[in-house]
Amino acid sequence: MWPVSPSRPRPVVFGAASVRSLDPALLAAVDLRPPVRRGDLLPLLDEKPGTVVLVDGLFGGTMAVTPTECRQLMDAGWTLVGCSSMGALRAADLWPLGAIGIGDIFTLYRLGTLTSDADVAVALDPDDGHRELTVSTVHVRAVLTAAVEAGLLAPARRTELARAAEDIHWTQRSWAACRAAWSDLGIAPTVLSAVLRLGREPRLHPKVRDADAALRAVLARDWLGDQVTEGRRCPACQEPLAAGVLFCPTCVSEAHETCL
Repeated sequence: MWPVSPSRPRPVVFGAASVRSLDPALLAAVDLRPPVRRGDLLPLLDEKPGTVVLVDGLFGGTMAVTPTECRQLMDAGWTLVGCSSMGALRAADLWPLGAIGIGDIFTLYRLGTLTSDADVAVALDPDDGHRELTVSTVHVRAVLTAAVEAGLLAPARRTELARAAEDIHWTQRSWAACRAAWSDLGIAPTVLSAVLRLGREPRLHPKVRDADAALRAVLARDWLGDQVTEGRRCPACQEPLAAGVLFCPTCVSEAHETCL
């Protein structure tokens, strides 16, 4: 599906949790490596420049990859693409220097709707392919939005549940912890079970969606990828958008899209 030739080597992709559920054919077309950490990009300086995609990264107990390392790679001729998690953060740091950000999470950082690294932070299991042990703020918000659309929650309840989840430190914010906090708010067990089922659906995981869009865009050399399609919603407010539109008029105005 995605031919690879010596003149166009496979893109180097640093990812784990956000790419686990992607199409195996998609992953076979890239050089997949573990989540990026400080120092991982430096060996690429000795290789022929190509494309590197930052998806997931390590921090906290491990030193995070720095904007300086990313800049060095770009200065050496590499194309740097970021999405989903650490990649979205670094692309938002370095877009003025030519980094390419893809996906809703990158867009929300560029808009200023997301401002904290903690919004994408999760604890990972290094013994199980860096599987997510906790749930990120962006994931919780996406699932609760889907619950409203499915008629499971009223919008005011979504806000209340989101705040309760965000009050849990990211290292402890598992779905089980969210369920306990939401149960204390009086949410019916049947509703809680339905919401948590939504949390297990990859299509509702914004990091997974963004990783899928980014890898497909890179392999097709189409930097907008699937992000401007009919049926898409505004990444800032979730209003339905017409085909080819990036943001709703209100969010465009508030974010001064001329800067993008």
